[in-house]
Amino acid sequence: MREMVKRIVLVIFVLLVLTAISGFFYMQKNPLDGKSSVNKASILSGNHAK
Repeated sequence: MREMVKRIVLVIFVLLVLTAISGFFYMQKNPLDGKSSVNKASILSGNHAK
């Protein structure tokens, strides 16, 4: 039982890491609006550049 729980947690962790890595590379290839990374960081933090 304990081994099965460890395996399930490990699989979920690996899937989360793979999702984060693929999302990172996707955002590198397809930025949100084509602006520089400074503007993207300010948009993500909620401070819209005008």
